[in-house]
This record gives sequence, structure tokens and C-alpha cells, in this order.
Amino acid sequence: MIQKINLYKKLTFLLILILMFYIIYIGIGYYIYATLAAAEPGCRSDCSNTPSNFVDNQDKRNFPFNEYFVDYWEPHQYPGGDEGIKIDAWWIPVTQDGPGESPVEICVHGLRISKHDADLLTVAGMLHQAGFNVLLFDMRDHGLSTIEDGQISIGTKEYRDVIASVDWLIDVQGIDAKHIGIYGDSMGAATAAIAFGLDQRIQAIVLDNGYLDLQKIVREELNREGLPQFLANGAVWAAWIFGNETLLEPAPELAFVNHENRQLFAMHGTADTRVLPHHTQDMEILAKKKGANLTTWFVENAGHSEIKYLYPNEFSTRLSDFFRNSL
Repeated sequence: MIQKINLYKKLTFLLILILMFYIIYIGIGYYIYATLAAAEPGCRSDCSNTPSNFVDNQDKRNFPFNEYFVDYWEPHQYPGGDEGIKIDAWWIPVTQDGPGESPVEICVHGLRISKHDADLLTVAGMLHQAGFNVLLFDMRDHGLSTIEDGQISIGTKEYRDVIASVDWLIDVQGIDAKHIGIYGDSMGAATAAIAFGLDQRIQAIVLDNGYLDLQKIVREELNREGLPQFLANGAVWAAWIFGNETLLEPAPELAFVNHENRQLFAMHGTADTRVLPHHTQDMEILAKKKGANLTTWFVENAGHSEIKYLYPNEFSTRLSDFFRNSL
């Protein structure tokens, strides 16, 4: 009898230890999630940037941004991908008279930046010069769009704002769905990839230094911040428990699974330390496995989002030729 009581006490103590471990693990996970996924809405030092006058306020002041200014653009707001979300956007038609028959490219910004960012505005200017209509917008919890919960979802909720943008183009601007392409940069590439995989109205996609596997990117983000990677699951669980976030689903892999013979173009700088180049290499492997029509371009010594600045003419030509041939 005494032995049974002792065994019961040991089991109870063990269960308490396990429970405490998971409570601590989830607690640390929540701290990591709340810290690393914190959004920074607004446009910070880029608020004065518009499609007709912009500059990079950090380290690219010598780049000829003025060559990519556009003369005419329109501010718009429209419903986002969930109830209560309002999207703030800039519409750049090919001429002041409207979009005509030209294709449209949706440009999707990256993490904690907005449509005011010079990276995105430069790409928009290049596409506009090549004869495309362009839509830039702020995802939820970014820029001037609705602040939903102040947390970033690495694309797993933001993709719905991309699909809402496609809706707006078709329903309000009268764009033919066969003439809609999308460009995404970094987190914007992953977000665009999810939308591309779930919405066949998007006919072609460009992924600029994007990521493929959400589990890997979470682990690499922890490593970049000097945190042990084994805490990744705790952060993901905490996001689900406390933020109703499914950080790993839907995933960018959907672009390659549900490609339906649409064309994809992925580029990456080999010196990118923010989103490692293996993500685009992994895209090549998955594309071959799934029979996706993927073109890749790896640029030596280019860092994160730097290709357009190091090789602007080639970047612009490759980008416009891809969309011209796929739309």
C-alpha cells in the first residue's frame, strides 16, 4: 500500500514537472512571438515618398530614383480580406485616361515596410515605364491600412489582402483576370505565393528574395536573433493559443503545388543574409517535383532586395519580359 502511494506521488510530481515545463515553454514562446512578430504600422521615415517623388532614406541615396518617378497616380481605399480591414493603396494606370488593355502588376511589400518604401516604388516605376498598370497597397498591420492586432503573420493572413486587391481590380477597375500578375518582395513574396496558389486569377508571379518553408523561416529568424531554434514550436503554439494565428498554414509551397501551368519567376541574391538563398534553391527542387514552370535568377554578391539596385537595367528587362510573355 505504501509503495502504491509513493508511486502515485512520483507520477503526480512527474506530471507537475511536465506541465510546468510546457507552461514555461509556451510562456517563452509567447514572449518570442509577441516580440518578433510585432508589427510597426505607419511609414516611418518614408512617409513623404509617393510614386512621383521618392528616395531611400538609408543607404541608397546615390541611386537615380528620379528615373523611376511616375507622373500620375491615384490614392484609393477598399475592403481587405477580412471584415473590418480597410486597405490603403496607390493605383498607377498606364495613362491618366485609365488602364486600357495593358496588364496589371500587383506589388506586395515586405516585412514592416509599406507601399511608401523605395524598394517597392522603384519596381513600380520600372513596370510602369515598361507599359504596365501597377497597384501598390499596404497589407493589414502595415502602412496606412487597418491595424488588426499589431502582429505580423508572415503571409498566412496577409494573403487575403492580396486576394482582396485582385477583387478590387476586377470589380472596380474592370481588369480582365487574364491580365493580372504579381510581384512580391521578401515576406511579400511569400504572401504573394500563398495568394497565387489559392487564386487562379493571378496569372504570373515574381518572387524576389522570398521564402518557401515557413517552419524553416521561423527557425532561421530565431537563429538570426540569437535564440535557440528549439523554441520555434513554442512560438508557433503560442501564436495559435494567444493570437489565433496558424503561422505555418497556408504556406508558400501552394504556389508550386497549385500552379496550373502558370509561370513563376524567382530571384535571389547569393549574399542575402536576411532570407537565405537556399529558399529559392528549394523552390527549384519543389518546382521540378511538381512540374511547375519556374525560371530562376541567382545574382552573385547581391544582398537582400539589392538586385534592382546593382543591376537596374537587367532587373527591369527581366521583370518586364517575364510579365509580357506570361500575361
